[in-house]
Formats: sequence, structure tokens, C-alpha cells
Amino acid sequence: MELRQIETFLAVAELGSFSRAAERLGYSQSAITMQIKQLERELGVRLFDRLPRGAQLTDRGRAFAFHAQELDSCCARAAASVRVEDGADAEMVGTVRIGSAESISTAILPDLLVAFHDRYPAVELVVKTERIERLIAETLDNRLDLFVTMDRPVSVRGLTRTLLAEEDIVFACAPALAETLGALTMDRLAEIPLVLTEHGESYRLELERQLAERDRQLHPIVETGNTETLVHLAERGVGVTFLPRLSVASSLARGELVECAVAGMQRVHMASQLFYHREKLLTPAIAAFVELLEEQFGNTAG
Repeated sequence: MELRQIETFLAVAELGSFSRAAERLGYSQSAITMQIKQLERELGVRLFDRLPRGAQLTDRGRAFAFHAQELDSCCARAAASVRVEDGADAEMVGTVRIGSAESISTAILPDLLVAFHDRYPAVELVVKTERIERLIAETLDNRLDLFVTMDRPVSVRGLTRTLLAEEDIVFACAPALAETLGALTMDRLAEIPLVLTEHGESYRLELERQLAERDRQLHPIVETGNTETLVHLAERGVGVTFLPRLSVASSLARGELVECAVAGMQRVHMASQLFYHREKLLTPAIAAFVELLEEQFGNTAG
């Protein structure tokens, strides 16, 4: 098995096409096909189904893809280890590929990334914000080293989970709007201006469930998956938002938002959770990031 074959395999798996992989790697399509056939012959399994819509990984191909990514990452780390500047041989190097839910990305990650970079300036950090379904898929395929999300505690086959903190989901709005609206009740939520996450977000689903018990439906004036946008809209008095307290903590501290109590509302809380592949080799850089992540959430929770 050659590293060139691993590189070719990963390109075809990512792009779903022999021709596009050939274009990216600078080979002819026949050379790509030959390398994949040689790899399949050596492994004794079929890695791809050749379909009209492209090359799709077989079940064994997906299993092989995880370890192929590990090999590729190991080679990159090996190369990086000899490119460290003179005098910095003991400095931590490498890459950490981080996935994140939107709420975590805007509220926690910026400070965390700055703190990590200050400690380990030679480590490259790659951050991707996705919905949880994509984060799970990319971690299982080893395209992400780890991800952090906020949801009800869940267990995912093949992934190791660490519960980091529990966070209340709260209503918040600009002080002037809070004064105009007055006391809020569950029944009034269907009538007031709301700026909310997209339908299907974990904590919005819980809000909708509680309203459904009263035969009420939400009618937000703005829906977006971008947490930061919702915070800005709420600060400007556009509407009341419903977000993790950590997402609005800074605005509450500055007085740009106030927390709104809603009579009859049951407490809604979610768990911040860290996931990584059970078979994942935690490099020193990844282990250091996990340690700082747990430290950061510990400080936030406290």
C-alpha cells in the first residue's frame, strides 16, 4: 500500500468522482482508476460502487476511510515536525480540526481559540460550523478531529462523548422592548415579535412542544441559524430571542439585553457536549485542545 494510493482514495471519496479527483491531483483518469483498482486488489475488498451519479463508498470503503484519514494526518504531522523553525523543536505543532454548533461557535470558541493560540502558536486550528448531523458524519469519516454541540444529552454509536456543562435557554430582548411588552405569559408568545433559530433547532423544538400543549404556534418575524445575528436583532429591539444564556451573557452584562421571564414556561436546558471518534488517536495538540475546552467550560459553568 502506497501513500499515493491513500491520497487518491481520499480524493475520490471526498469528491465522489474519479474524473474530479484526477483533475485535483494532476493525474489522468485512467491513472486514478488503476490506483484504486490496485488498492482494492491489495485489500481484497471493493471500496467504491461505480454508479451513474458518481463513485460512492461501500460500507467497507467507509470503514477504510477513517483509517486512511489517520494515515494522511500522520504523514502531514511527520512532515510538519521537521519543518519547525530552529530553536523551536520542543514546540507543539500539528492541526486540530474542530466542528461546532452555531451557538458554541459564537459564544465560546472565539475566546477559546485565542487562548489556545497564545499557548500553542505553532498549532493550526481549522473550525467548521455545521448542523449536528453533518458534524457527526464528518467526525465518523475522520474529516473532523472533534466537535462541540449543544443539545439534549445524546449518545452516538462510534463516538466518545463528554458532557461539558448544562446551560439554560432563556428569553432576552432590549430593555425598551421589555418595558413595552410588560409581563409575558406562554399564551402571549404567539403574539409578540420573536427572532428565533431555524425550525428544527433543539431548543426551539422544546419551546414549540410546550406551546403545542396549549394549542399555540410560534410566528417569528425572523428565523436564522446565525446566533450572532439573533443577538444583534434582539439588541436593536427587533424582537425577543430564545437562546442559550451563554450566547447572550455579554449583552446581558452590558445592559443591552434583559432576560425575560415567561409565566407558565417550564425550564428549558441543554447540555454542551464534546464528541470524538472512539478509535481516534488524540495527538498532543488535540489532547491539549480538549483539556483547554474542558477548562473553559468549567470556568463558564462556575
